[in-house]
Amino acid sequence: MNSTLALLMLLPALVLAQEDIVEPETKDKLEWNGNFDVKYSLFHMAQSSPLYRLQFQNKNISSYLSQYRLEPYLNAEYRTQDLGFQLRTHATYFSDQESSFDLFEAYGDYHPSLNLSIQAGKRVYSWGKGYAFNPVGFVNPAKDPENPELAQAGLLSANAEYIKSFSSDVLQTFSALLVVIPRNPVINNRFGEVKYTDVALKLSFLLWDTDIDIMTYQSSAASRKYGLDLSGNLQENVELHGELSVARKATRYVMANGTVQADERDVISYLLGIRYLNEWNTTVIAEYYHNGFGLSKSDYQSYSGFLLNGLAAGTSAAVQQTWATVQTYFKSSTLMREYLYVKVSQPEPFDWLYFTPSLFSIYNLSDKSFLVSASLNYKPATNVEFILWPSLLIGGESSEFGSRQARQRVEMWMRVFF
Repeated sequence: MNSTLALLMLLPALVLAQEDIVEPETKDKLEWNGNFDVKYSLFHMAQSSPLYRLQFQNKNISSYLSQYRLEPYLNAEYRTQDLGFQLRTHATYFSDQESSFDLFEAYGDYHPSLNLSIQAGKRVYSWGKGYAFNPVGFVNPAKDPENPELAQAGLLSANAEYIKSFSSDVLQTFSALLVVIPRNPVINNRFGEVKYTDVALKLSFLLWDTDIDIMTYQSSAASRKYGLDLSGNLQENVELHGELSVARKATRYVMANGTVQADERDVISYLLGIRYLNEWNTTVIAEYYHNGFGLSKSDYQSYSGFLLNGLAAGTSAAVQQTWATVQTYFKSSTLMREYLYVKVSQPEPFDWLYFTPSLFSIYNLSDKSFLVSASLNYKPATNVEFILWPSLLIGGESSEFGSRQARQRVEMWMRVFF
C-alpha cells in the first residue's frame, strides 16, 4: 500500500516534467452568482407510523403540518489562465432559533499545463453514470434519489488530474484522477491520525465511443472498494449505462434479537440504466439498483419489530435510544436492496412555453412499496422559477415507504437567480 501510494503521489510530478507550460492570459475573471429559494411544504403525517411516533413522542399535534424555510445559495469563481478558485455556499433558515450554514465547496486549482490540474480544498465529486443512484460514488456526497440534482456538500481533499486526447478511432481520451482524503478531525475536532489518510483513484477512457471508468478507494479505517462504470449510445437517442462496485470486508448493520449486529462480508452493488429521448423531446430515465448494503425483507421485519418494541417499552429513555439507533444505523434513503427508478419529463408540452412537467417513481421491489412524485416547473423569466412538487408514498405499514412519517407532501418553491 505504501509503495503504491508513493508511486501515485509521484505521478503528477512526472507528468508535469513532460508537459509544456501554458502561456498566461492578460485578463482575469471574477464572477458572483447564486439563487435564493423560498420553500413552503405541506405534510399529511402518518400518525400510526412507528417512525412518526418515535420522532414526535407525546406531542399532541395535528396530522397536517407545514414548513416554511429560506435557502440562499451564494457562489463565486475566480479564474486566470492557470489559476482558479471556486466557492459554493448554502444556508437554511427556519427561524431565528433554527438556522444553519453549509460550505458546499471551497477549493483552489492550478493548471501548470494543458493536460494537468491540481486542486485542494473542499470539492464535490461526481463519480458514476447513474442518475438516481451511484454505487461507485466512493467520494461523492450521499445522493437523494428523490432529488438527485440537489446541491450538496463536498469532500475535504486534494487531487491531481491528468487528461490526454488521442487522434485514434479506438481510444479517444484518457484521464487519471488521484484523490487524497485526510482523516476527519476526530481529536479535539481539529486533528486526525496520518495513518488513516485515504486514497482514491479513477482511470477514465473514451474507448470505441464508450465512456469507461475504473476506480478504487483505499482506506485503513474502512473497507476497500473497487468499481467499474460505463456509458454508451446504443442509438443516437438511446443511452445505456451501468455501475458495479465491490466493497471488501465491508460492514452491514442489521437488527438481531433487538440489538444492532455488525455483519462483515464482501458487498456487491450494481446499477443498470437507460436514457431515452423521443422525437417529441420526451426524456425517459429508467434504472435498476441493487444495494448490497441494504436490508433484506426479513432484515426489515426485524428492524420494524425493534421500532415497535422501543415504543412498547413506554419510557422516554427507550424511545430516545431507539430513535438514536435509527439515526445512526438506518438513516439511508435506500434502506433495502432492490429498487426501480423511472422518470419521464416533457419540456413545454402543448406549446406551453417555459413549463416543464416531470413524473418519477421509486419502487421497492422487495416489499412492493413505492413513492410517486410530480415536479411542475414554470420559468416565466430568465431569473425566476416556480416549482410545485406533490409526492405520494404508498405501501403497508410494515413496508419502507409505507412506514415513513408522512403519507403525502406538497412542496412549493420560488427560486430567484442572480
